[in-house]
Amino acid sequence: MYNYDKTNCITNLSNSILRRFNVALHHSSIKKIDELLKNKKKVLVFLFDGMGDNILKEHLKEDSFFRSHIIHQMDATFPPTTVASTNSFLSGLFPIENAWFGWSQYFEKIDRNVAIFWNTDDDTDEYLGDKSFIHEVASYKRIDEQINESNKKRIAKAIFGYPIDKKDKRVRFLNKFVGRAFASANSKEESFVYAYWNCPDSKMHVNGISSPKVHGNIKRIQKLVKSYSKKYKDVATLVIADHGLIDIEYLPLDNHPDLVDLLKRNPSFESRTVNFFIKENKHEEFVELFNKYYGKYFELYSKKEVFEKKLFGEGTPHKYADIFIGDYIAVAIDKFALTMHDHKDKLKAHHAGGTSNEFKIDIIGINL
Repeated sequence: MYNYDKTNCITNLSNSILRRFNVALHHSSIKKIDELLKNKKKVLVFLFDGMGDNILKEHLKEDSFFRSHIIHQMDATFPPTTVASTNSFLSGLFPIENAWFGWSQYFEKIDRNVAIFWNTDDDTDEYLGDKSFIHEVASYKRIDEQINESNKKRIAKAIFGYPIDKKDKRVRFLNKFVGRAFASANSKEESFVYAYWNCPDSKMHVNGISSPKVHGNIKRIQKLVKSYSKKYKDVATLVIADHGLIDIEYLPLDNHPDLVDLLKRNPSFESRTVNFFIKENKHEEFVELFNKYYGKYFELYSKKEVFEKKLFGEGTPHKYADIFIGDYIAVAIDKFALTMHDHKDKLKAHHAGGTSNEFKIDIIGINL
């Protein structure tokens, strides 16, 4: 597994933003970014989901606007996936601290794996109601809230594009989303805006990383950001991703019923960082069988090793970390993902594994 840098990752970038707006830090910041933002009054951070370093290189020439404005490279958190990485940026904390680990997490209260973004049963797709299970046990103050609280005035905000925000027509389309983000950052003498868009990630999941649809989407993102950045020259703009993606193939766990029989419940977290809860007195057998069937493609870590190696980052573990993290975690080191029951959500490209392409993120700096 790629050894990501816990002093130069998206969590540390978040702390650079906190430093710029005089908020107490949770972790070290990135000195180069600190210097570039030091005298900037208006700061805008775009996060385009999945637009990691390998994706930029796949679709944009070296002299393109985005690639020619790269000022720094950093890592995602572990796992390199939207749930963990975006919430690390939004909180300034590592996943081990905020307890946002992966797409699905097991909740003892209801004995279910919950898809925490949608609040649905990850195995049946049943909607579990408007009360968010993850926010009930692992809420935190977002970066914009921390800035506003520390400065005792509302100078920061977060904008989420469609379909995250389904009500605001100003963020329904990419051009309106980009325009609104720049205008919001420019609306005050001092300001910070975080703006999240779910592409190109969603397009790559369906079409693969090299798809013409993905290519067109990234070119359009670049064109719009370039155009608006010329209009709003006072807005210091950083463009980042939360992770990269790679094209994948699925390996069904069901092919090995002897292995599945050792599980307490279906796996959780992600298909490339797989969280296993094992029946009592079956641990040795599980390790032996898993390595026999999948050891060529996945690295297996016990819960003890997960905590000792600080896979999910630095800091004091959240009180629910020990509950969410199972007995073993398997991390993909190749192109494969694990699935149960020929799961309907098979994707052409994915993330959350242990390859460097999934971790590497560029920081694009404009008007600095």
